[in-house]
Amino acid sequence: GASGIIQGDAGTDDNGDSRLFTTTNEAWTSDKRCTVVGILRMDSAVANSKFEFGFVDAVGAGAVLVKATPTSTATDYAVLVRDTDDDTLLSLASDGTTDAIQVTDGAGITFTTATWYHVMIALNERKEARLWFNGQFQAKNTRGPNITTTLGLWAYVQGRDTSANRQLSLDLVQAWQERTALT
Repeated sequence: GASGIIQGDAGTDDNGDSRLFTTTNEAWTSDKRCTVVGILRMDSAVANSKFEFGFVDAVGAGAVLVKATPTSTATDYAVLVRDTDDDTLLSLASDGTTDAIQVTDGAGITFTTATWYHVMIALNERKEARLWFNGQFQAKNTRGPNITTTLGLWAYVQGRDTSANRQLSLDLVQAWQERTALT
């Protein structure tokens, strides 16, 4: 993208999507306390859109299929998700193979077009997932990914109508984890 950013463009098709990373980069596990930080924005429009950012075990049409009545396409994951088919809230969604999906809404976040936001998701050996947004702690889920399931970095954007391109831009992505398991 321009200015050294990574950009996914979902196009103008209803439910068109773009996957910025694939799970062929699976190197991350919760038992090593993996963490990902990103600086992201929606460039052109936030209305009628969906995006996800975090860790996922499998590629699909988003890790979270339906946020309002939680269902998943992925099996093990922890992602920041915003989906206007359900609401306009930014939420932490997570799931571990045998757990039910858990969605926790962030408090008082207004997401606007062309504004850079800082996001951090941290996982641990107790299957907990935590979300920080613009430096503020927002959510903790206790049904995170299984601790030995390998995860990949994930950024995803989807259009929810045909009126405009939906673009997700990443200015920075940084991830790390402990070298040995902490179980």
